[in-house]
Amino acid sequence: MPSDKRPSGRRTAGRIRHFLALAVAFLFLAWFLLLAGGRTTPRLPFLQAVPSVLRWWGGAAILALSALLAGRAYCSFLCPLGTFQEALWRAGRGRSAGYAPGSPLRYWILVLVLAAGAAGFMALPAALDPYAIFGRGVTQLLRPPLSGGIDRLAGVLESRGIYGVIPRAWQVPFVPLLFWTTAVFFLLLALWSFRKGRPFCGSLCPVGTFLGLFSRSSLLSVRFSGEGCTGCGECETVCPQECISLTEGRVDADRCVLCLRCVDSCPGGALSLSFGGKEEGLSRRGMLRTALGGAAALGAALWALKGDTTLPAAAWPREGKNPVSPPGSKSRGNFTKKCVACTACVAACPAGIIRPSLGEWGAAGLFQPVLDYRRGYCQYECTACAKACPTGAIGPLEPEEKKLLSIGKARFVRRNCIVRRFGTACGACSEHCPTQAMRMVPFRGSLTIPELDPSICLGCGACEHACPAQPKAVTVSGLGVHGKIRPLSGAGEGPVVAPLEEFPF
Repeated sequence: MPSDKRPSGRRTAGRIRHFLALAVAFLFLAWFLLLAGGRTTPRLPFLQAVPSVLRWWGGAAILALSALLAGRAYCSFLCPLGTFQEALWRAGRGRSAGYAPGSPLRYWILVLVLAAGAAGFMALPAALDPYAIFGRGVTQLLRPPLSGGIDRLAGVLESRGIYGVIPRAWQVPFVPLLFWTTAVFFLLLALWSFRKGRPFCGSLCPVGTFLGLFSRSSLLSVRFSGEGCTGCGECETVCPQECISLTEGRVDADRCVLCLRCVDSCPGGALSLSFGGKEEGLSRRGMLRTALGGAAALGAALWALKGDTTLPAAAWPREGKNPVSPPGSKSRGNFTKKCVACTACVAACPAGIIRPSLGEWGAAGLFQPVLDYRRGYCQYECTACAKACPTGAIGPLEPEEKKLLSIGKARFVRRNCIVRRFGTACGACSEHCPTQAMRMVPFRGSLTIPELDPSICLGCGACEHACPAQPKAVTVSGLGVHGKIRPLSGAGEGPVVAPLEEFPF
């Protein structure tokens, strides 16, 4: 039996890496479940790869530099989806069949994702971005039962006269198509990971492929030292990426996620995490990989720098009911080109009116969020969605700025109003309009009827949600480019009802 020559430091490095990965995954889990949109939220979502690239064009260069320095360290402990796969593998077999060459399919996937993003077809990047996948999984599969459990517990305490101990959690909108596609995806991924380690990371993930283009010559990587190898093959079987070839004495750095399991398991200490070493050199394959990496970085930068060609509000159809994007998204073009449908804003919205879309933004923007005023209305001073968005699809927004921001325009159809149809007093839309864009004017006798002032309409949807008429007498259509209302002059102007108050209809 060969003696175990592994220094304790090597085992410690692997354990620290594993602890960091679990800690980061737990923080992301807690963020999507409980913290999104709160007053103080972790900045971790802004460190994710695709969100960073979309928020700032230099994000691609930073990612490439990080891969040149430390390979796929991002995949090692910053990606919660990678940690999820590895945890399932460890809980299951925890062993692989040995070395397997990487599939060239991953390079084509990266090219397609960059091309689709540059063309504005965000459905494909959103479907394959690991951060967005993890976010949808937590929001759609875990958030509903957790919110329901918290509400039941709060209800039990309140029935016994105990109030305020457990704040009620708001429910996220249920979208059947997104729920079932997310559930099927995670079921298949769980079964695949149970047997194959981190298959999404090695075969499908465009972020991992992009980092791998620069990882061959990274300064920090796992390498064979050339001494101490006993030929036991333990390193091959514990690698979740199947990227260690014992016969060739090499580690495929473009697929290695620095999990350090091979370093921990090597009885002779032949593998180590070290700086420097042999580089790939100017081989044809190396030059091709460098060219591909540069082209991918350039493509990501052009994607982020793509101009906004959204039509101004005056050019949008007046009769149609256009979808409404969240406040802070600036324009339809900015929103749809940066949103990866991670559903962070859905989880953050306390009114529960942001839901994943089902065609409102077209096939290219499938599952990108839209405001649904059937569920409620956009709160006057709330900026929770802007705080939660990591990509810049919903930009920073101060409460005072929010009070003057117009995201849509109401349209009042007088013939549908119940005041005119039935001769009944109403005024629900005026009572709930925070700026009094819907105000009551004399109609017949003692009756008053709403009158719309578009210049101070925020498009918040309070009027549409409150209107008891069927069909609605007032509806809100989204603006292609968000604007500002004229400044309010009345000292007492502001919300008429308390946030989230139930309407009496």
